[in-house]
Amino acid sequence: MYVISRDPFVKRVDQFLKHSHATIIDSFLVNFYLDSQQQSIIDEWIRFVIARGIGRMELLFCGSPYTLRNMPRKPYKFPFHLFPETNASTLKHLRLEYCVVSIPPNCNFIPFKNLSFLSLISVKVDGVFIQSLTQLEELHLIQCELKSLTLKIVSSSLRHLKVSLCYLLYGNFQKDVNLISLDCLKLISLDYGGRCSANMNFNTPMLNNIQLYVICSEQLLNAFRLLATLPKLEILQLDLYSMVPTSLKITHPLEHLKELNLIFIHPFDTPRKLEFDLSGILTILQASPLLQKLSVMLTFPEIIEDQKVARDVDTFSHEEVKVIELRGCVGNWYEIEFAMNVIKYANKLERIVLSPYWRDTVESLDWSSDLAWFQNGRQRITEKFQTEELVGREKLVLI
Repeated sequence: MYVISRDPFVKRVDQFLKHSHATIIDSFLVNFYLDSQQQSIIDEWIRFVIARGIGRMELLFCGSPYTLRNMPRKPYKFPFHLFPETNASTLKHLRLEYCVVSIPPNCNFIPFKNLSFLSLISVKVDGVFIQSLTQLEELHLIQCELKSLTLKIVSSSLRHLKVSLCYLLYGNFQKDVNLISLDCLKLISLDYGGRCSANMNFNTPMLNNIQLYVICSEQLLNAFRLLATLPKLEILQLDLYSMVPTSLKITHPLEHLKELNLIFIHPFDTPRKLEFDLSGILTILQASPLLQKLSVMLTFPEIIEDQKVARDVDTFSHEEVKVIELRGCVGNWYEIEFAMNVIKYANKLERIVLSPYWRDTVESLDWSSDLAWFQNGRQRITEKFQTEELVGREKLVLI
């Protein structure tokens, strides 16, 4: 495989642009391990494409695919001063990785008045500017260094928001930044990978699709209190550490929820095998009376040798859920117990699918499985269901 180093790469791009006869450039993408050492030449590239009406700009300097992580470097400083103050701004899509975004004094943001998409990844953000982007519809803040421990976002145009792993730097230490306030009347989707606190305040009447990351019981309860206040919420994904008990008493029902995705994450720093609290999922099911589809995925599943005897849970009835999927099965007792209870109490259930396949994230294309399912796990579940007097067991589908 031929790998080009940084200096030849910069030279080739520079020569290409200098010899270009293009009068209009709609999209400009640079994906390489660049930084402040190339500040002046990158500035020239940006000046060149601005003059040709650039609509989409992506400066991806984290290093993919040629990463050299051990090299000391300073991030490229995004040049606001190169964008002329004109009402004819063409830039609509901006994606930055490993940059510094420092807001100049008295910046009026006129050059960015038509910006509808902004993604900042591993970016140091100096200054508040999101509220000034009046046409912004989608915003990503991922692993960004911010200037405050709390994040408040006000926007009259924002429709999609993703905030994950942002931090405030204290010397050599990082402190997590938490989203505490959203005032976004048009927001319809939120992907938040931070702490769910008790004082979160959302004014988001149109929000209907949420993904949250939960690492403890307190955050789970905080999340449900918040979610219950959202009148349009229909789709929810919760990424849960496997030790977070889902059987906590939920006093705030999700009255409009139709689709629920639960991903149980096995902490890498936990050496012992953990049992997944699947019986508690029934508590969430009871708190979601209009739910139609439930998908559960267990990541890094393992066989628990000392199998417990399946136990009944409190009797309940659900009249809407039709499809339930349980991925990451290996044949443990709690998988059998969960399937039996769902078949008993979900009156409109059409099928419950048990599958050995799981993946690290929903976005991942790589599926994994444990050989235990194919060796005897699938057979164990089949035999258990054959010996039980259970109405509706034909709804069980084993992959």
